[in-house]
Amino acid sequence: MIHAERSFWESELYDREFDLIVLGAGLTGQSIAYFFKQNNPDKKVLVLDRGFYPIGASTRNAGFACFGSVTEHMADMQIEEEANIIDRIRRRINGLSLLRQTLGDENIAYREPGAYEIFTDSEAYEQALDQLDVCNRWLQQAAGLENVYQKTEHNGFPAISIQHEGCLHPGKMMHTLYEKNLASGVEFRWQSQVNKVYKEDGVLTLENGFEFKGNQLAIATNSFTSALLDDVEIKPGRGFVFVTKPISDLAWKGTYHFDRGYYYFRGVEDNRLLLGGARSLDIDVETTTEFGTNEKIKKHLISFANDVLRLPTGWEIDKEWSGIMGFTTTKSPVLKRISNKTTVIAGLSGMGVALGMQLGREAADLVIK
Repeated sequence: MIHAERSFWESELYDREFDLIVLGAGLTGQSIAYFFKQNNPDKKVLVLDRGFYPIGASTRNAGFACFGSVTEHMADMQIEEEANIIDRIRRRINGLSLLRQTLGDENIAYREPGAYEIFTDSEAYEQALDQLDVCNRWLQQAAGLENVYQKTEHNGFPAISIQHEGCLHPGKMMHTLYEKNLASGVEFRWQSQVNKVYKEDGVLTLENGFEFKGNQLAIATNSFTSALLDDVEIKPGRGFVFVTKPISDLAWKGTYHFDRGYYYFRGVEDNRLLLGGARSLDIDVETTTEFGTNEKIKKHLISFANDVLRLPTGWEIDKEWSGIMGFTTTKSPVLKRISNKTTVIAGLSGMGVALGMQLGREAADLVIK
């Protein structure tokens, strides 16, 4: 790391107080900056991020534009009240609508092929079918959507179809939002590792000793929040994903869920398969903020591709990576002021694409109150 004193010119440029400083340049953080700047065009807004680009989950997710499968909702019933589940579904759907409206479907490569949740266990399938009416009622109450979940069969598997689910390109999503922020006058500082947040004073100090001061702070670091703020409990969750090389006559073209949303896969481009998840197989090890590959999970997903999805012999992985999500105990996100100068937005619980922009807009309204 380079340590150098500031020149006279640099001090005048950088020793400024911003109206809003956002920590975290992922979808949520950049959405806060965007909507705050839209409502306050003359205000000075700065976004800080520790990476050369946002490296948590916003550009490392699987690109699902989803609002939850039946077995995921069933699992949520065990930890959350019905009213909160409905509200979370409403936020997810509103968030996806806002994302598409703000960025444009073409710019984010959005498509809506329809989705399926597949089953390999007949008892689990029957239990899910028993909850179809409940889950459909929730979607109707949350968004006025009728018969979203329906009993069906897909590629030889018992399945539940999911209407209105889509997918997108996370990289294009973030690039489009970044360009919009630059055009509106939002400033960015990349590779800026914050080591201390002074929430009462609106001050952030970097590991290189630099200090930034804002009239308001918005902490949008999701899974990494607990390392900066002791009074916000967010558990990290690492997710492993790979994309195959082209596969001739790929049968899995849409978007798919399996086992409470822990497994997810979809067609990418015309003939590649993206497959990820299985975090539940080694949950303690995957509760980490360290990037990397869990070989146990990778081996299991390869077996899943071979034995369950029955990919053709000879298929190969082209690219693999991990992303870090942030979870709350109930999966409901945290959006609150923790001082007169600091607001926290975190714990999107694996639904960052759906929730990020909606929470960003809500946070932008909150920081000026």
